[in-house]
Amino acid sequence: MTDAPGCVLRLLHLASLFLVLGVVVVRALAHREGKSRGDSAALTALLALGLLSGVGLLALQVASLPGVGSGSATDTTRTLLLDSRFGTVWILRMGLLMAAIVVLWLGRVRTPALSAALVAASLFALPWSGHSAALGDEPWMPFVHGVHIVAAAVWLGSLGPLWHAFHAGSSARPGLALARFSQLAPWLVLLAVGTGVWLGIAHAGRWPALFGTPYGFTLLAKLAALALAMYAAARLRWRWLPLLDSGSSRTTPAVRIWLGFEIASAVALLGAASILGQTIPAQHDAISWHLPFRLSADATWDTEGVPARAIGGAGVALLALAAGLREVATRRRPSHLGGAATALFAGLVVSGHALAVPAYPDTYRTPSVPYETISVARGQQLFGEHCVRCHGPSAHGDGPDARGLPIAPADLTEPHTALHTAGDIFWWLTHGKPPGAMPGFADRLSEDDRWDLINFVRTLSGGYQARILSERIVPRRPWLPAVEFSYGTPDGQGGALSDARGRHATLLVLHSSPASDARLASLADLRETLRAAGTEVLAIPIDGIASDAGLRTVTEGAEDIVKTYALLRRSLTDLDARDVAPIPGHMELLVDRFGYVRARWLPSLNDAWKDPEALLREARALSAEPQVREPPDDHVH
Repeated sequence: MTDAPGCVLRLLHLASLFLVLGVVVVRALAHREGKSRGDSAALTALLALGLLSGVGLLALQVASLPGVGSGSATDTTRTLLLDSRFGTVWILRMGLLMAAIVVLWLGRVRTPALSAALVAASLFALPWSGHSAALGDEPWMPFVHGVHIVAAAVWLGSLGPLWHAFHAGSSARPGLALARFSQLAPWLVLLAVGTGVWLGIAHAGRWPALFGTPYGFTLLAKLAALALAMYAAARLRWRWLPLLDSGSSRTTPAVRIWLGFEIASAVALLGAASILGQTIPAQHDAISWHLPFRLSADATWDTEGVPARAIGGAGVALLALAAGLREVATRRRPSHLGGAATALFAGLVVSGHALAVPAYPDTYRTPSVPYETISVARGQQLFGEHCVRCHGPSAHGDGPDARGLPIAPADLTEPHTALHTAGDIFWWLTHGKPPGAMPGFADRLSEDDRWDLINFVRTLSGGYQARILSERIVPRRPWLPAVEFSYGTPDGQGGALSDARGRHATLLVLHSSPASDARLASLADLRETLRAAGTEVLAIPIDGIASDAGLRTVTEGAEDIVKTYALLRRSLTDLDARDVAPIPGHMELLVDRFGYVRARWLPSLNDAWKDPEALLREARALSAEPQVREPPDDHVH
């Protein structure tokens, strides 16, 4: 559900239950014993509103289900309640609220506290039917979310009763309740903000989502409302609370005004939270970037002066933050927070400016075509058809039409290619690259064709950087993703390279007949020893002739695999900068169990892996190496 009625009902539901907790907490802080008829009536009304809004949310959920019009609404409701997580949690929560009403009216002195405990339990259970419960790889997240809601409920729910107490007169002992609440509130805020940051990271996925998705925008609005509420709370605690006992005629009206401001901010915060509950989490949504820049240390760090400015600005920001926190912690009435905030902002601006690079609406776009060999091979064909005349057959920017252009075409083999996001390149392929040096291809290439081209270009650039690969792995330094592929074998079986993730390393053997026959026989004899060392062998024929050495051999998909992994053939001793050398007749690549190419052996350069112990040493080293980097996903970024 993402409609306005759902957001309004969710806001009413949360606000009513928050106020129940707030009324009970303020009573306790003011040392009011027993239960009064007025409080019982107010609490009952709030609980009834919580129940009614909960029923309304159920009705909207039923109405949103497909096929409701073709069947009985009663049957649909029964199915939802009895056969879904939402229904189970809803029954539990509404049962707790009804129990709270019964306890409130049947009990005596301590019944408001018990009713509040039941309401807190109902709020705590809410995330088990929402986005947090869908995070299967983080099963503790609903618990974190429940703590977040309860802490926020006690803090925000107490504001209304406090404001009412100041209107009710001195008999309600509002000064005492506010003073005590000011001691409790910082801990509630710390708990709510800490768990909220945890939730934001889990649901946003990566920071660009804050500025490029509806979920992110709403989360930023929630943070803005939180900042306003905290500002009002700070004014109350440090400016007006110390003056309550002075008898000044200005104090009580000022307290009411600032409490009202904090309540308005709390309502806005709850509204944003209600919208978030019905918005697709940012990690599952496409990012549309609206800023003309992004921050990238990878793309800027080697530029002269950038490290000094970035580190200096970050240092100033950290010092300013530390000074502000110290001011809050040690002074009853902080007086230098404005200066600390200015220094913090200035430091962030200096550091951010140093790391900023141009960005486009598609910068963080997720490719619609997986990063697989079939796509890379198709992209290589498209490059030959559409890009060679400017970028040249080896992509060095030296094609036959390059000399007539006002700006030289980019050398796509340079490291800068990998420093742009796939979305950057997609934007240029679609709209052209200003100031008109490269035309857009949206009218000539489909979206999938453009992603195929990007997959090829990124692999081509990675291949030139892979010249540093050798027959020895660099410990704990995975950096080159292995391009994913699916394959078939002569016996009709099949699989994918990623099947080995987390299980074993894979030795990819690109071979040709008859030059590789002796080597394949040697690997067949070594197969069980390699397997014991944590490595499986996969043979891929370059010439289409399958090996009969007894190794697991790829037949279906081999051509695309060879075209793609041949891009990793260059070495520091054989640069082959212009692609004049043919694909070697034999090449072996060692892919670790997390999906990164870690070593490469070319028999044309040396005899290293002809010694079985040399290959086994590398295999054992990979088997013993822990995971130091997240496995690459199936898209370029």
